[in-house]
Amino acid sequence: MTVKRLSWLMIGLVLVTTSAAQAQVRHDIAVDRAAIQSDRQAIVAANLPLTEDQAKAFWPMFREYRAEMAKLGDRAVDLVLDYAKSFETLSDAQAAAMLDEYVAIQTSEAKIRSAWVPKFRKILPPKAVTRFFQIENKLDAILRFAAADEIPLVDTTK
Repeated sequence: MTVKRLSWLMIGLVLVTTSAAQAQVRHDIAVDRAAIQSDRQAIVAANLPLTEDQAKAFWPMFREYRAEMAKLGDRAVDLVLDYAKSFETLSDAQAAAMLDEYVAIQTSEAKIRSAWVPKFRKILPPKAVTRFFQIENKLDAILRFAAADEIPLVDTTK
């Protein structure tokens, strides 16, 4: 999936107003997230040189790690959809709850990464583990930038 495709998807999220449209957007997100995961694995494979033995140990762990991260992705999608439904009429209580959820997601992501670093260190040399997390960070940053560029800021005048 290209950043442009993801940007259009995020615009669609912001414009969602009906439950039918929301269901379609949720479906599109699921399909696009599957494509991103496939692309992510290909990008990691192209940028993380592994021996055959390392690859045999790494790829099942990678998929398990990404499955844990995907659960947080689900929460982030729900948060964006909730914001899209209410950003024009957002109350202070809703804004506070959404910010708390965003921070909780970020905290959980850091905890998952921290838990997985020693697991990956058992099968890969330190430089390879560092490179893997650098690749992950860059991919996440690209996706976050695309989303941030399309999601409107909270209107503090209402």
